[in-house]
Amino acid sequence: MQEVFYEETAMVQSSAPAKTKYYTVKTFSVISYTIAVFWLILSIMFFPLQGNVLVNILFAAIPFVLFLLSGILLGKMKDTLYVDYDYTFVSGSIRFSRVIKNVKRKGILKFDTTNIEKVGIYGSDTFDRYMLMPEKKKMILTSNKTPEDGKNFYYIVANVGGIKYLFVLECTETFISYVIRYSNRTVIEDGFFNKK
Repeated sequence: MQEVFYEETAMVQSSAPAKTKYYTVKTFSVISYTIAVFWLILSIMFFPLQGNVLVNILFAAIPFVLFLLSGILLGKMKDTLYVDYDYTFVSGSIRFSRVIKNVKRKGILKFDTTNIEKVGIYGSDTFDRYMLMPEKKKMILTSNKTPEDGKNFYYIVANVGGIKYLFVLECTETFISYVIRYSNRTVIEDGFFNKK
């Protein structure tokens, strides 16, 4: 079989609200860090040497730690608010990545089509049965509630590193056809071609 490279991106459909949320949370994260630094500086400059030293240290440290932790948590939260997902197919190998604010790309998982257990339409009876399985790990790889024109929601169940993953994708029929072509035909859910 010839070498095949195919890539798609599930982009955030309503990017303006996502961008607003991203920058709002980023602003609060920066404010938290700034307050933590100012609190630390003020605590060092005006640290009372008399009285109970342990109470004074706690009084200085607890607000600093709280503002620092809130800055870290808000920083992590902002990276979930404006996310596109890349799906890359290279001759039997599938790679999923997150793209944060069209700038920072992070790999999620890479596996071969030989690891695939099932492929089908999101919301089908087979999908619902996989959802009820307690040992699976579900990963929704789209930020959208409805698919973009020309795309649909599909699912892929794959066993990777001893973990059963249930991936939900927003992609075209072309991407899924490459996955199916390089997989065992038994991975296709019953009635798949009738549901499309």
